[in-house]
Amino acid sequence: MSDPKPVETKPRTLNRWNIGTLSIVQILALVVTVIAANYLGSYYYAKKDLSRGENYSLSHWTSGLLKSEQLQSRKTPVKMIIAFRRSTPITERVNVLIEEYARMSGGKIIVEKFDPVRNVDRAQQVAETYNLATNAGVINRDDLVIIDAREDTQAQVSKEDSAKIRIVTREHMLLYENGEGKSARRMSAFQGEDVLTTGLLCALEGNPRLLYFLADKSDFQTDLNSGAWAVTRDSLLSQNLVPLPVKTAELKEIPADAAGLIIAAPRYDFTKEELAMLVEYWNRPASNIMVILRAQQTPDNLRSFLRDHGVTPRRDQIVTNKGKNAVFRVDATFTSGFEFTRDFWNKTTSFDGLSSSLEVREGAEDLNNRRIVPIKLLESLPQYWGETSKSASVPTYSEVEDIKGPLTLAAAVIRGAAADDRFAEKSSRMIVFSNANFLEPNSLRNENIDFFNACSNWLVGREEMTGTGPRTIGTYKLPLLTTQASFINRINLFYLPAAVLLLSLFVWNARRV
Repeated sequence: MSDPKPVETKPRTLNRWNIGTLSIVQILALVVTVIAANYLGSYYYAKKDLSRGENYSLSHWTSGLLKSEQLQSRKTPVKMIIAFRRSTPITERVNVLIEEYARMSGGKIIVEKFDPVRNVDRAQQVAETYNLATNAGVINRDDLVIIDAREDTQAQVSKEDSAKIRIVTREHMLLYENGEGKSARRMSAFQGEDVLTTGLLCALEGNPRLLYFLADKSDFQTDLNSGAWAVTRDSLLSQNLVPLPVKTAELKEIPADAAGLIIAAPRYDFTKEELAMLVEYWNRPASNIMVILRAQQTPDNLRSFLRDHGVTPRRDQIVTNKGKNAVFRVDATFTSGFEFTRDFWNKTTSFDGLSSSLEVREGAEDLNNRRIVPIKLLESLPQYWGETSKSASVPTYSEVEDIKGPLTLAAAVIRGAAADDRFAEKSSRMIVFSNANFLEPNSLRNENIDFFNACSNWLVGREEMTGTGPRTIGTYKLPLLTTQASFINRINLFYLPAAVLLLSLFVWNARRV
């Protein structure tokens, strides 16, 4: 059987007009889609910090300030002027950081950026407005950020307005360490967010709040610029709080301008008159007290005052065993439930030195009747116990004499109707720490300082700033042998360009065929 004869068909004529029209429509649709996507993306977007250590994300402390009523209720936005030279290595980092401040503030911070070397006229105007011209053009020599929280940011700065202005220089943002050589110095860390947030807080509040530090009762050496006193002072100053050393014996009453009292590592007890002055202050509306104790060294009258408010410092030592050795460094966990410590809930930390435990009578009926609420903030891990014997060379736990863990190391006390919005501002607050060594320079831990700062802000009513603080961003040096550096250079200068060239030749040859 023969094959059927194939049917001849005429080739179809291409309609180039239709194809061209369709191509143009597709291109226009693509252009419109891209423009629409970019337009919508400029208004509706989510930012994600993909850096390894989230170096461009603001801390909860900073975001709390940016969202606080103090900033959001302003009619005039805060002005931040960035006068950084392009040649400065940290210029881009500072610009990105402050732009994040402006974005998170919801328009309550406006930013101006300029290079003082390239824009001399603007540099001169800023120098005259902020009285910098008298320093022989310091704005041209020093990179700086000006934070202006005045109501009129265009007017010439007067003496009355100076408290609402803060100037942060490049040197404030950097930490240095000695490098190789006698006079060599290199940047070791960037702490821009820390100093900028402190400057913003100080500019918003103007004059700082005073915390009276009872120096004659404390073993902190306030006449020295070192030790636990320096750590305490610098931490409080970063919160726009000034610890003012005073002698209790010279006071008839706690001054009315006191934002709070600090009783740190008390070595000497209060007399009856001094204790009556302390009680009189505590009974005022919105009074605040911070107590930092050393292990087994709480004076009797102060101990009685604390016990009357539901927190009793015990005369024990918190200890555990590791093999045959006694361990006095306490590993502890921040307790959950209290809102101002939310950022710390269930996180762990350590306290060096000796610690005593606190007996906290949470939920006691007699305290509730007096509107006194003690709250546990920090507890040791369960394997620790409170050793009451002072003669034991190797501490061992005794169910009869010792106190079973977990044990409280920090507590808060609220006096008044804090839960009632009508009277919350008049409630009084107290923080008690049972370990003063965590403020020693050789025992510092970031989480403990963040917790101390959070407690300080809570005491003065800044609940929005009780989160974790900024991290210092360090620089790291990668040690490479000469042969390793040479191999990396060969890859960058020869192998990679050669690979790109070969790939280009391969693509060209494939298309030519």
